Amino acid sequence: MILRCNEDSVRVIARHAKNEPVVIPTDTLYGLAMSVYGPIEKIYKLKNRELEKKIPIGVASIEMMREIAYVEPVSEKLVQAFMPGPLTLVLKSKIPEITGPTVGVRIPDHFVPLRLMSLIGPITMTSANISGEAPPDTIEKTMNVNVKYRIDCGKLPGTASTVVSMIDGVKLIRAGAISFSAILKVMGEKNGP
Repeated sequence: MILRCNEDSVRVIARHAKNEPVVIPTDTLYGLAMSVYGPIEKIYKLKNRELEKKIPIGVASIEMMREIAYVEPVSEKLVQAFMPGPLTLVLKSKIPEITGPTVGVRIPDHFVPLRLMSLIGPITMTSANISGEAPPDTIEKTMNVNVKYRIDCGKLPGTASTVVSMIDGVKLIRAGAISFSAILKVMGEKNGP
């Protein structure tokens, strides 16, 4: 079922998303979202994704981020500078039984995931596609993924978030919408490792 891009649609999917994946827009791509406290193995199955590949987690605020990850002052600097926005930080996890020792977290700049998280807490934020396929910037490109609900907010920017590990120094894991040089500048570092 394809729902309109509004708050009512988020309310409709919220209860379902506690235990089942839904397709929602983010500030970058369409994502597969559900509560991180639900059976997230369903997302791996839907995407045909290897279990070793971690799924990033969306949070609505730095307070919610602190519930699931250890946010050091240097990481907080990046959160203040770039979030909400297309930056994913890999931090030490406070929920290792769900994520393993580390977790990728971000605050998306889009009302749909933010509203959903205000209702059900942290959510998974992985692109709504089968692993290996192009990441979806339109709802039509998510049709290979079998879910009950999708929220269609039209064409999205289409550039994935930048992923930076903060575990052992600062490392660029995936280039994306924010340049690594801009990240290093905020941290006060002149160049990368």
